[in-house]
Amino acid sequence: MIQTIVGISFNPTDNKAIDTGSEISITHDPTNKFSSRAIAVHFGAQLLGHIGEKNNPKHEEIFNALPLKATVNTLARLAVGEKFGKFKEGEITHLEVEFKMKSDTNGMVKSWNEEEWLTFSEQDHRYVHEGKELVSCSNYIKKWMKPFEKDVVSGLCANKYGCTQEEVLGLWENGGKVSAGFGTAIHNALEHYEKFKDLGKVIQEQKDLPYNKALPSHPALREIVLEFTRNFTHMDDEVIPEALITNVERGFAGYADRILITGEKKCRVQDYKINIGADEVDRNLKFLGQMADLPKTKLSKYALQMSFYARLLELSGWTVEGLTAFVYEDRWKKFELDRIKLDF
Repeated sequence: MIQTIVGISFNPTDNKAIDTGSEISITHDPTNKFSSRAIAVHFGAQLLGHIGEKNNPKHEEIFNALPLKATVNTLARLAVGEKFGKFKEGEITHLEVEFKMKSDTNGMVKSWNEEEWLTFSEQDHRYVHEGKELVSCSNYIKKWMKPFEKDVVSGLCANKYGCTQEEVLGLWENGGKVSAGFGTAIHNALEHYEKFKDLGKVIQEQKDLPYNKALPSHPALREIVLEFTRNFTHMDDEVIPEALITNVERGFAGYADRILITGEKKCRVQDYKINIGADEVDRNLKFLGQMADLPKTKLSKYALQMSFYARLLELSGWTVEGLTAFVYEDRWKKFELDRIKLDF
């Protein structure tokens, strides 16, 4: 469980010993004049603040479990030249602590290859292990790619089309949401089928249904999944869908779409992509550093992503026999990709 500490402005500290991973104690504060059930957070003897009580549905659960040990999950300090409230340079302006509770099933996930428990925030794709935030796949590959200059390009487009920049940005944002929603539906349908195809087959046979019950009910989405299964899979394939792959020692984590088991500690890393022109040159793509010579195609980006997962699996003793991207345009296409050497 992660909780944001309130009242830190009343307990200002620039204690440099407090950092991510620092041990924190959480205890009842019976002397608090505002509440008889106040929960105090200390670093050693130093009071840092309290667990928020108002509008906090977890407060009673935490109170009933006191005392607790925790670690600092996230903190921010006022940097040189910055101004924020009454804080002074170097003082902590934001603090989150992490601790385990019996109810911590939501948000806690177990990595497939290392069997380590992590706190996962789906909204912003943050992975935290024992107080340490891990680098996700998407954040890792960002350092090898030049960011798209959205503000500059949208301004040029606005001048060209005779509209406002806000209209161009709105068009892009909403179009992106539509595409992402379509892709998510297909991803979820494929994952659902892989997880429940055996049970779906039993139900199909017992109820004499025309198709496996794990397939989508909607015929258009069902046909997309069926086309994939007809061309690229077998019923007895051992597949791990949405596998959380980690190396907590080096600080990396991410979800791989599909791991196909090919033997004892052997596998292939596979990915679903819902896109067009994956193998065509994209002038908006520019790779940096040691990746600068990669072809400027979406396939290069896919290869980077899957190489990340392959490297983490390799570090945990797996042999990765290949990378496969399945790309859906108006039909499925299969691309076998080369591993890319990374810097870890």
